[in-house]
Amino acid sequence: MTTPLKTGDSVHYRKRIRKELQSVSLNADMIRLLLVIDESKSIYQLSAEAEMDAVTFNRTLAGLLAQGLIEPVQREVPPLDRSFLNAMRSHLAFVIGPMADILMEEALAEMGLDPSRIPVEQAAEFINRVALEIPDDAGRIRFKKSMIPILNKIKT
Repeated sequence: MTTPLKTGDSVHYRKRIRKELQSVSLNADMIRLLLVIDESKSIYQLSAEAEMDAVTFNRTLAGLLAQGLIEPVQREVPPLDRSFLNAMRSHLAFVIGPMADILMEEALAEMGLDPSRIPVEQAAEFINRVALEIPDDAGRIRFKKSMIPILNKIKT
């Protein structure tokens, strides 16, 4: 019986101690992923740290689950608060003007996120996605630099 692969912002994985004495078979990808598994990390963080593409990551994660070496842990991921979005809108408007709201809405739609429930873990990705739409390099850099202190506040 295979364990269904669970994904999403609130699903995390942790290492599991097996009671059975069955042997396990690990390949290099499984070992690499097992080394970075920590229940405080999202699947996005695990994939990035293991340096795996989505297909390899999903296959490897499923293999570790099937052998009972890891297990899913459901966690509540807090959403970004309104002050983050307001600050981001303000900094973006300073750089590009009234198009700020439109760029933010487009980035949210591309990421498939509800503006009222943006996971804290995706704040940096959201900033980067919006920054990619800023037409000039200087404006893009200025926007990203202005968001660093705000991003650091939510990480603590």
